[in-house]
Amino acid sequence: MAMEATNNNSKTPYWPGWTEATTNQRQFGLELQSPFAGYVLDGRKTIETRAYALPPDLLSNHHDDCQEVRIDILESEMGQAGVSSIPNAVALTDDTTKRPLLKRTGWCTFTQSFKYTSREQFEADEEKHMVDPSSGYGWSEERPMYGWVVGSFGVHEGDNDGYTTAERRMRSLFELLPKNEKNTTPTILITGASGMLGRALHRLLLKSSPDYNVVGTGHTRLEVDHYPRYVPSNYSNKDSTSDPNKKVQLHQLNLLDAHATTELLEKHRPDVIVHCAAERFPDAFEKKLEESMKLNVESTQHLARECQRLAIMANAENDDNSNNSRNIAGGPYMIYISTSYVFDGGVTSKEYPPYGPQSKVNPVNTYGRSKLEGERAVRDILNDPKSSSQAEGGGRGIIVRVPMLYGEDCWDLSESPALEMMKVFLLSSQTTAAVGKKVIDHWALRFPTSVEDVARVLQLVIDQLVECKFPAVAPSLSDTYHIASPHGTTKYELMQLQTKLLGVPGSQVEERTAGNSSGPPKHSAPRPQCTQLDCSETWKSLGLSHDGGGGGQTFEFVSLEDGMKRALDGFPDRFV
Repeated sequence: MAMEATNNNSKTPYWPGWTEATTNQRQFGLELQSPFAGYVLDGRKTIETRAYALPPDLLSNHHDDCQEVRIDILESEMGQAGVSSIPNAVALTDDTTKRPLLKRTGWCTFTQSFKYTSREQFEADEEKHMVDPSSGYGWSEERPMYGWVVGSFGVHEGDNDGYTTAERRMRSLFELLPKNEKNTTPTILITGASGMLGRALHRLLLKSSPDYNVVGTGHTRLEVDHYPRYVPSNYSNKDSTSDPNKKVQLHQLNLLDAHATTELLEKHRPDVIVHCAAERFPDAFEKKLEESMKLNVESTQHLARECQRLAIMANAENDDNSNNSRNIAGGPYMIYISTSYVFDGGVTSKEYPPYGPQSKVNPVNTYGRSKLEGERAVRDILNDPKSSSQAEGGGRGIIVRVPMLYGEDCWDLSESPALEMMKVFLLSSQTTAAVGKKVIDHWALRFPTSVEDVARVLQLVIDQLVECKFPAVAPSLSDTYHIASPHGTTKYELMQLQTKLLGVPGSQVEERTAGNSSGPPKHSAPRPQCTQLDCSETWKSLGLSHDGGGGGQTFEFVSLEDGMKRALDGFPDRFV
């Protein structure tokens, strides 16, 4: 008998992967508690009992050629019935000085899987299955009971035959995986690489970090233009061989599909995952609440669990990694992009900006709460001292909070809340007589930050992670960092700057817009008045200073005027 559990990667009895056991493409193992594992291997236990049927493809007499399907016996310590103490991924070891969670002791075949129909039938086979009727594994009317008839069996001699990891596939059935022959080039995987920040980082790493294998994912938009007709700031000095209209293909990934996400991560085995994908508009979030929560919270939880699983596998393969300075030992890091909207501006918390990583969080809208839940998932799964990833070499989760962002390559003003005000000045927009003046927020203080600047900071973090040099100086809170421009403005002031840069007549500004400084915007999700971020811990962690303070190399954000000019100069549509 064994304790049973399920996992997010759980298969059905008719999963096509079971068939590959017959061609030796996959090797499966069955967790059996001590002493029952030994009873199978000495011939005393001839029926194994479970609460589920054995997948038909794992039966030796299921196949036309009567091919024998050997299932490894993975011995575990005796435990409590119905409660699993075995993780979904377990490192196998040949080190006899360590006490493994699962020990590969032998193998057996099963010739039949049948369902017991009564207590009398079950207890009549007691000598065969060796289950004490009074134990937790005995007959119960509340669950089905199956018997798996043991055929041949044998004992393993020596090592684990190259298998380094056992991953749960269904209940107590595990797949045995060999050591992964990983490419020595570090792999950086970016979710949401079709969004503003994701494509800026993807573009930057592809251009300036040739030593990385950069993998970008998207959901529906799978082709992005990395070198538009106009030239964003980072490409003003690009070399003459660059394609001026380079199209980059992304890998399709629906993050709400846990199985597809696992498959993609297993294929690429990233060293760093930068999780940019999210529903980031508070108003849109409220309109599709359930789907947005799944994307912002559940997909983050699953990615964190996958990082934890890959960390276990990586440590099982640590012999290779320890001799390779270009790969991160201990498994992947996950950089989770969060928001300044986890703070409330002091309205309830009475803690006021600028906010550091340890400041009290208290989001005022559902979007902010969802991102905070994502932060907690990353910490609980990857950074908690009790988590296996933490135990195997330190916290693997990094949280990066950012404010309102804008892109320098947007083709739709709606893509950024820092640009969307300018829609009213498009030649194609409706006249003000028809729709009235657009009321623009002149109450909340924002800190618009170019995604090009955020991408540059993220690149520094990634470079130092790969070189095992991050953080350069231990900060007060080691898993949370802030990246934000120091240039504050209201959206109405920002609109005035934009119209000035574009030469929009003042009469048009007066006719089409009005500022609201009386309070938060009406008919929209609640927003805090000011959530300015203190970035000093970030600069310390990177060994940098900002605006000349603290010594060392400085990091400079683009000025608000230059950033807006770059964002709007090449915009494909015409303004009034």
